[in-house]
Amino acid sequence: MDGKSYQKITLKAFPTSIGFQITELILLAGIGALGVLIHAYLRTPLKLPGHNGVFYMALLLSGRLLSQKKFASSYSSIGAAFMLLLPLGFKDPFMPVIYFFPGFVVDFMYNQFKTFRNHPLLLATICGFAYFTIPLTRIVIQFFTGFPYGSLTGGFIYPFITHFIFGFTGGLIPAGISFLKKRKKQ
Repeated sequence: MDGKSYQKITLKAFPTSIGFQITELILLAGIGALGVLIHAYLRTPLKLPGHNGVFYMALLLSGRLLSQKKFASSYSSIGAAFMLLLPLGFKDPFMPVIYFFPGFVVDFMYNQFKTFRNHPLLLATICGFAYFTIPLTRIVIQFFTGFPYGSLTGGFIYPFITHFIFGFTGGLIPAGISFLKKRKKQ
């Protein structure tokens, strides 16, 4: 006997944790896929670059805050990239690459700066910078391939600002809710 109860030992041997891990990965990938589906089917003619960042970054950060996985947002971005391989009506062949980066930036900054986790404005700023990678990636793609992006025809500053604002706003929603829940528990 090692002092552990018999029930604990048998539960550790049961593969429920593997099933839970797989389910969590599928749900995280589904969050990213849902963000793409919202973008594909909720076509709002705002004529503002990055306006879908509110939905996408809200979903991405929600998954990040709800999951214990170190790379939760990255898994969601991978789900988004795979969903973009389906014919959803987007004319940009580089969309899977473009939607790949925001989740990695969120995870990197979230894991690197642990003090940001308790501050909703700092978490929202992380999301703003993460969504900021979309026009940055488009500039690189346009430079190397010549693929035209309508949002970049008027210059680079305006798309950077709007993407940051919409990403920030999207991140502020789950960050604020999480902050209010923590305050309520105290």
